[in-house]
Amino acid sequence: MARVKNMSKLDLDDTIAAVATPAGEGGIAVIRVSGPRAFVAVQPFFATHEKSALSDKPANTIVWGKFLDPAGSPVDQVLVSLFRAPQSYTGQDVLEISCHGGLAVTKKILGILLTKGVRHAEPGEFTRRAFLNGKLDLTQAEAVIDLIHARSGRSLEIAIRQLSGSLSRALKALKEELLRLLAHMEASLDFPEEDLEVDVKNGMRDQFTRVQEKIRSLLAGFDRNQLIREGVLVTIAGKPNVGKSSLFNALLERDRALVSDLPHTTRDQLEEALEIRGFYLRLRDTAGLISAPGHPLDKMGMDRTLEALKESNVVLYVVDGSAPLDASDRHVYQKIPPEKKTIAIINKCDLPFQAGGRDLEELLGTRPRILLSTRTREGFAELEEAIAGFLEQETSEAGEQITKLRHKKALESALTSLERAERSFLGEMSLEFVTPDLRAALEAMKELTGEVYSEDLLDVIFSEFCIGK
Repeated sequence: MARVKNMSKLDLDDTIAAVATPAGEGGIAVIRVSGPRAFVAVQPFFATHEKSALSDKPANTIVWGKFLDPAGSPVDQVLVSLFRAPQSYTGQDVLEISCHGGLAVTKKILGILLTKGVRHAEPGEFTRRAFLNGKLDLTQAEAVIDLIHARSGRSLEIAIRQLSGSLSRALKALKEELLRLLAHMEASLDFPEEDLEVDVKNGMRDQFTRVQEKIRSLLAGFDRNQLIREGVLVTIAGKPNVGKSSLFNALLERDRALVSDLPHTTRDQLEEALEIRGFYLRLRDTAGLISAPGHPLDKMGMDRTLEALKESNVVLYVVDGSAPLDASDRHVYQKIPPEKKTIAIINKCDLPFQAGGRDLEELLGTRPRILLSTRTREGFAELEEAIAGFLEQETSEAGEQITKLRHKKALESALTSLERAERSFLGEMSLEFVTPDLRAALEAMKELTGEVYSEDLLDVIFSEFCIGK
């Protein structure tokens, strides 16, 4: 695969090492070594009952032994996993040393290797080598960091699909359609008198439309994926003392917010993360809204609540089911932007119910409503189902979806060039004026998958990775 690149800032042919597991104490830790001297670097410090050297062992095997310091004293009992080029994660020779997971032992093993000509890996350098050696394309490499940072089951599913190459295959098919368009036009330019098998003058409009529709579909998926990856903001709103903080604590299943019978207990926002039915949520508790705040702190808290309502993806509008609906409840409801997805929570349903009747129907209209008790947990299953149902609807997908702003910008660039080429074509301009824009669209697609890249771009992408990955 041909790639255009600047002079690399890193020597990718030397041997690198890093701890691949999180810092701290644990059952095991893994020190990863990659490069042409990986076996040579580890062998002097590895002792086993077997007589053969590590370099003589077959690939994809695990060897038990002891890691020794330069004086020959044992540091730890370890397992060494062997992977040979090119059938390894990086495409180079790779050794993974599994030792006991303590700060001292991992630091010592890594330090010994670094004193013997092995370089400490930069952030993301193992995956960068995998990309440069053709083991992954750029979208798959980016999926690695998405997999590590996945906060919910849904975001994990997307990352796994992209790492397996599903997005890469969709982009490859799209790129091939662009190549066919370009090839047909160039053939027409080179052989204008020939009876070509494909007449580029017929059916080209449909080909332009089909490719653009596929690009727009991928772009439309970006916003849906942001909800899955970054988290859906769910804001709890209502007048004071309807049980907003109790609902917040109950959903988190721990006492995070202060709960009191006194009004205006919550004067600032609280935000916590949780997962509901595979979706990552950012749940926000807010100050109660009233029409005429009497204290400056109350007004500040309510101003923040109003801002939160504007930012939210979902609003949980809470009323006290044990009390009649009043003007304060209506005031809060009117402050919720009408376009927001709103679920009405009729709280305290374990007490005598007084919030029903025509007033509630007229206020909520067709909005979904749930009878709920934070004390007995009645209605919580229905609430979770309602939230998940909304998210299923908002994030439903047809085909693959892009996940990165870089993906979005590259596709937008390709679409702009393709639209310009179509305008020239439909304006019956010479094909010589159409093909340059088609080539620009194709170049944007190649940048997306990493067939064309710059070292600066790789630096930005892999700087997000942890050291050791």
